[in-house]
Amino acid sequence: MMFEDVPEQETDDLAAHVATQESSYSLGMPELSHTGLSEQWMLKTLGDRHWRLIAAAAGQAKASFRDRNGREVYAAFCGLSVAAPHFGRPDLDDRLDIRSTLHRVSPARLASEHVLRIGATEIARVCLVSTFISRTRDGENRSVARVDFPGLPVLPALPARQQFPREAARLARQGADGHFGLAMPAELTRGPDETLRPNPSLDFNRAGLLYFPSFVAVAERAVGTRMGRASDGLVLRRRDVLFFGNVELHEPISVFVTDCVHDEDRFRAAVALKGSDDRPLCQVFCEYGRA
Repeated sequence: MMFEDVPEQETDDLAAHVATQESSYSLGMPELSHTGLSEQWMLKTLGDRHWRLIAAAAGQAKASFRDRNGREVYAAFCGLSVAAPHFGRPDLDDRLDIRSTLHRVSPARLASEHVLRIGATEIARVCLVSTFISRTRDGENRSVARVDFPGLPVLPALPARQQFPREAARLARQGADGHFGLAMPAELTRGPDETLRPNPSLDFNRAGLLYFPSFVAVAERAVGTRMGRASDGLVLRRRDVLFFGNVELHEPISVFVTDCVHDEDRFRAAVALKGSDDRPLCQVFCEYGRA
């Protein structure tokens, strides 16, 4: 489990290290999809910004980390939340501005908030929650466990309006059944809707871990299959993801669409991913609406 039962850290914002990054992008084909902004590009870009904000806060020029014993440490994501009121608006040659800020949630968790705008219009607001992990057995992704990472300064407290990191920890502890008004049973008694094997060159990152956008892509394909032509004209409005573990190279992933609700202008779905030994990998909740 990547979430922990520890008190949230109180910080004095006047003494806190301010970790922010502002950038602009001219949107082209790599940044866009058929429905608007490419979620996969966005997640990969924001994930990298999250890592680099941590490195900058730690006074490092490179986003690579080691613990006191010299073992490689990774900032693994345990939660993701996307609120996308205008995800379908971006178009070719638009200028996208992103402002990213890093916060301390607890002694073991950090959160970055990213605001994406085109002009004065907020396209999306994304929250990424991470904890530090390391493999306890060399080369085995199932062995990842939380570790301490020393050297970070005091960071700004999480804004009161940003509730997702606390909500994600609660959902991970108590169960996410009912989140987004969707069923997510604690026990899945039926077989998976589909099983697939991730591709090492497409789905894993350089650290050898299944990259967090790949979990989202697996769930999105399953939802797209369930939606069929009902998805025409719909774009992402909200997505929450809880991450619990990782997979080995070539390990199959079982995909369960645990619930879906569709009306004329909105589609909601919940997806659970499990490893080959039935261990939980992640839970995905999504909502789509008319562009």
